[in-house]
Amino acid sequence: MSGEPLLQLRDVWRRFAVRRGLWAERALLTAVAGVDMSLRAGESLGLVGESGCGKSTLGRMVCGLLPPSEGEVLFDGQPLPPAGPRSTAAGRVQMVFQDPFSSLNPRWRVGTSVEEPLRRNKDLGRAERAERVADMFSRVGLAGLERRYPHEFSGGQRQRIAVARALITRPDVVVCDEPVSALDASVQAQVLNLLRDVQEDFGPAYLFISHDLAVVSFMCPRVAVMYLGRLVEEGPRERLLRTPAHPYTQALVAAMPTAGGLSLNTSSVAAELPSPLAPPPGCTFHPRCTRATDVCCSEIPDWRTLDEGWRVRCHHPSV
Repeated sequence: MSGEPLLQLRDVWRRFAVRRGLWAERALLTAVAGVDMSLRAGESLGLVGESGCGKSTLGRMVCGLLPPSEGEVLFDGQPLPPAGPRSTAAGRVQMVFQDPFSSLNPRWRVGTSVEEPLRRNKDLGRAERAERVADMFSRVGLAGLERRYPHEFSGGQRQRIAVARALITRPDVVVCDEPVSALDASVQAQVLNLLRDVQEDFGPAYLFISHDLAVVSFMCPRVAVMYLGRLVEEGPRERLLRTPAHPYTQALVAAMPTAGGLSLNTSSVAAELPSPLAPPPGCTFHPRCTRATDVCCSEIPDWRTLDEGWRVRCHHPSV
C-alpha cells in the first residue's frame, strides 16, 4: 500500500508499578518494550502471542485508553490524544473487546448502546441517528432487535452488537482484542466473516489481536508476533506460516490445529512464560529456545530484514 501510515508506534514502552505482596516494595512490570509498528488505511494487521505477552496493553495504547510510558503513538501524523468524548480521535479509533457482555450497559437497550457514539455529532438529529442504528443492526444480522437488552442475546449476538457499536461512527481504525476467543467455532466463523464483510463495505483498518494464529491468519495478510512485550517477527502471512524464521513463531505455527483437530506439535516450547517482573537477560526467549547460545543469553537481538516486509529479531533465525 502506498502513502503514509495511518497509525504509527515509535519505540513504545508501557510499564506498571505493582506490588508482589501486601508489604513488598513496588516493582516495575514492563508490559510493552520498545515496539515499532505501523498500520495503513484499510489494512489488517494481526498481533499474535501467548496470554500475558502484552498484546492487550498495546491495543489499549492504540485506542488512547492507556498512555505510553515512553515513545509515541501517532494517528494521522499527530500524537494520539487520550480517549474520551472530547478527544480529536473520538469516533475514528474504536475497539471491540473480548467480553461483549461486560462492555455493554445491562440497563440500556442495545440500540441505545450502539447509538451512544453518535451523540457527540451535533449535525445528526434523532431520526438520522435512529436510521443509522437500524441500518447497522441490519448489517450485523440483528434487524429489528434494537429495543432488547443485552441479557436477551446469545454470546455471538452480543459480539455482533459490540461490532455494530464499534463501527457506527465509520472509524478509520478498529482494534479487535480477542473478539472471538470466548465463542464456539461456528459462531467464531460468523463473527470473523462479519468483520471481513464490514471491512469491504466501510474500509476500516484492523489491528486484530489474538493468541490464535489460525484466526489471525484468516483475517490478516500481515502478522506480527509478540513475546514478553517485544515484537520478535513481522511479515506476510504466507511467509510466517510456511517458513517462520523465529523459533517462537515456529512453535506457534507447529501448535496450530490440523484438519483432524489436533495440533502438529504442542511440546516445541519448553517451560513456562517467564515473569515480566523479572524478564531474562539478552533475548527473553532464550530459556525456552533449543537453539540458544551464549550470545542469546547476554545480548538483545536487533531486527534483521529477511525480505521486503519481513523482519525477525533473533540471533539465529531459520533462513
